[in-house]
Amino acid sequence: MTKVGIIGCKLRWDMGCPRFSSHVNCFLACLNKKGAFEELDGPVVVAFASCNGCPGKGRFEKAEVMKNDLKVDVIMIASCCYKPPRCEHIDQSAKDIEERLKIKVIKGTTRKEE
Repeated sequence: MTKVGIIGCKLRWDMGCPRFSSHVNCFLACLNKKGAFEELDGPVVVAFASCNGCPGKGRFEKAEVMKNDLKVDVIMIASCCYKPPRCEHIDQSAKDIEERLKIKVIKGTTRKEE
C-alpha cells in the first residue's frame, strides 16, 4: 500500500474540481489507478488539502504534516494546479517539498505533468 497525500489549489478548491462541483477527479483517478496513480503500488489517499491561497501559501507546511504526522509515502500535486490559470509557483513548491522533506513529489494526479 502506498499512502498518498494530495495538495491542490485553493482557487480550484473554492470553484470545485474541473467539470465537477466537488473534488472527485483525484479520488476517481486513485480508485481506478489512472493517471499518476498507475505507477504506485496499491495507492490510498490518506490526506487531501488545498494551499492557503496565492502564491501557494502553506503548501510546504501541509506537506510536512502529511509526511510527519500522517506518514504518507508520496505527495501529489493535484492536476488542477496545472490548469489555467496555472499556478506560477507550483514547480518551485514541488521542488521545495521534495528537497526539504526528502519525500517523492509527483506533479499531477489525473495525469502526469512535466
